[in-house]
Amino acid sequence: MKKSLVILLLIAAIGMSAQEVPTFFPRKFLLEHFTSANCNQCPMGMKYIVEYLDKQTTPYIWVSHHAVYGTDEYTIPASNAIAMNYLGMNTVPSVVFNRSEQDGLMVIGAWTIENLVVEDDTVAEASVVIEHQFDVATRRLDVTVSGQVANTDRKEYLLSILIKENGLVGKQEDAFCSWKGAKWQEYMHPRVVRDMVTATFGDTVKVENQAYSYTMSYILDEEWVAENCCVVAYLTPLEKSPVINAEQVALVAGTEGGEQYGPYGITEGKGPNTSISFDSVRVTRLGNGQLEMMFISSKTIKTSYFGICKQVGYVCVNTEDSVLQAGVYPIDKSGVTGTITAGYRLDEEETLGGSRLFYAVSADLKNGIVTPIHMWRMSSGEMTIDADGNISLNFVTYNGTSVTATAAYDFSPASTRVEDVEGFRSSEVQKVLRDGHLLIEKQGQWYTVWGYRL
Repeated sequence: MKKSLVILLLIAAIGMSAQEVPTFFPRKFLLEHFTSANCNQCPMGMKYIVEYLDKQTTPYIWVSHHAVYGTDEYTIPASNAIAMNYLGMNTVPSVVFNRSEQDGLMVIGAWTIENLVVEDDTVAEASVVIEHQFDVATRRLDVTVSGQVANTDRKEYLLSILIKENGLVGKQEDAFCSWKGAKWQEYMHPRVVRDMVTATFGDTVKVENQAYSYTMSYILDEEWVAENCCVVAYLTPLEKSPVINAEQVALVAGTEGGEQYGPYGITEGKGPNTSISFDSVRVTRLGNGQLEMMFISSKTIKTSYFGICKQVGYVCVNTEDSVLQAGVYPIDKSGVTGTITAGYRLDEEETLGGSRLFYAVSADLKNGIVTPIHMWRMSSGEMTIDADGNISLNFVTYNGTSVTATAAYDFSPASTRVEDVEGFRSSEVQKVLRDGHLLIEKQGQWYTVWGYRL
């Protein structure tokens, strides 16, 4: 009986050794997203990534590095090394696709991710298989990554293994929140790279008989939610080179590894009450039955990432008159004549409008371009104009911050402008609808409909 069993095992072993290695393997693509809790454009960047991936049939593995834009609670040295030392990145939100070039660029803005084209070669020269065990009690993770190699000339690879966690709740700057700090007090952060288990750019694995294998152990941090974690592995032929193939598995069997959690704001932070004095008011007739009052302060404010800014405001008054009369104008959403339209934000339609105050980049203002940051969206309140043209604006933002502002109005007739994109002169721009998104070109520079440079 034992002799027969040995013979059968020997035959099986001979069969396996004679089995040919496939000439190619299914490929999964690595999408590296670079972001920061300090970046007020990054929430909208995540929105674009989600929209893009929802349309794809090709399997993607999404990891988010918190890097470049200062340091937040999720920043690790490896993420900064990849972003700055390798990719030469100096801005976020950005994406890198398989660490390969797209139209001559390896790093692209998240705003333009919809232009990513999946490579024709959807197969890989090597496979990536992850086997692991996780002990809940000790939080010990044992991982073996192995695979076959179709390329008979390949002698070694660099294998990178990382742990990512989903569903992390923390702070997040957002240009379209309702206060001076422009911040979500609670924001759902997805796909965060928690740690590189291997060296930053991978550990060497030798190829023998057209196969490789790598085994390691790791103790999971006590503060990380194991059920929301995934193990990610990817191969590169050399340090700082394109990704050949990638794979991921949920850390805890029977879970999704937190992949069901997406980015979204939970609780807006409440900023300090503030008071602003404006030096000039420009009134313009819009094509939608409104007079737009543009307030500008000569006072400059130095910001950490945008440099010198000025305080700017838009107040949208529902009236057919060309000159505003003295009186009281309530702020609400009714659109009734004699009222001021409250500020609003519609992410799905990429629309930001109504009445709000914000900081605007001074250098752009000199060129007739309004680049808004640090927003106060008006929710309720009123504007009073007395017989001498003195304006008193008192309002509350959507998160309860109280703001007062003053200005002087000379009762001059409004100028006429049918242009519906704030901050851009219609004679100097072209507007293009691209893949459902309105983009604006001015003097060779492209902007979003919200005034952000691409």
